[in-house]
Formats: sequence, C-alpha cells, structure tokens
Amino acid sequence: CMLSTRCPSGLATRYLSTTSEYKVKGTQEFFDKQKVLGRPMSPHLTIYKPQLTSLLSISHRVSGAGWGVLIYGGTLLTVLPGGFSHYVHLAETIAPGAGVMMALKSIILFPFVYHSVNGFRHLAWDIGKGFKIAEVYKSGWGVVAISAVISLIITAAL
Repeated sequence: CMLSTRCPSGLATRYLSTTSEYKVKGTQEFFDKQKVLGRPMSPHLTIYKPQLTSLLSISHRVSGAGWGVLIYGGTLLTVLPGGFSHYVHLAETIAPGAGVMMALKSIILFPFVYHSVNGFRHLAWDIGKGFKIAEVYKSGWGVVAISAVISLIITAAL
C-alpha cells in the first residue's frame, strides 16, 4: 500500500523515486556546468568574511548546547556513586591557585551568561524591535559587554 497510488483505505500516497532524476528540465546540466567551473554547490562559510552577527549567532547556538551539556552532566553527577557533593569536594581538593581558579571560572561562566543575556536580545527581536543593522550591531556589542561584566561579577562572588 505504501508504494502504490491506491490503498484499501482510500488514502492517496506518493510515488517513491529511487533515481536521481531532477524534475526541472536543465537542472542536471546546470550542476554539471557548475562542477566544470569549480564552483561550490552552495555558498559556504569559507567564502564569507566573519561578521559580528554571524559570530554571535554561532556563539549563541554553541553556548546553548553547552547549557544542555552542563545541565545533563550535573544531573548525571547526582546519580553517580558519592553524589554531587562528592565531586564538588574532589574538585576543591585538586583546585589550583586562586588566580587560576578565577580565570577558569570566568572562562566557564562567560558562555552561559552570554547565552542568557543574548536570550533577552532574541526576545526583543520576537516582538519586532532592533532589526536595523545599526541596532543589531549595537545590541550585539552590548550583549558581549554586559556578559563580560556579569561574568566577572559572578566569578568574584563565587
């Protein structure tokens, strides 16, 4: 029933094609010409100059993934032998000097603070504010600056 056009239930299904034929005439010729000319199938990161907007977008995605890893990792530590407090104590016993710890805390905290602060920027975009290119750059640099300050404040408090 899945590969036919008529099913006992009366539902219509699509034909499944196992060939690489293109539906638009001339498509294969177009791709062949692009290959001969050495052009990529589509633009890629290598042809673009990195810009603040693209770097912040990528950073937001990566820091979001980091949040997920942190949350699931912390949850996992609660069920491992000894519990979460055991691993906190272990980290405290092998900790390097105060200066190194401050630097490590700052480096670890910044992506998470950045992701949270940038979330407010995204909320502003959700309501239609800040889409002019000057506003995008201004809010982008603002997010980076505010994230750095908040990260340092939290680091000093810990």
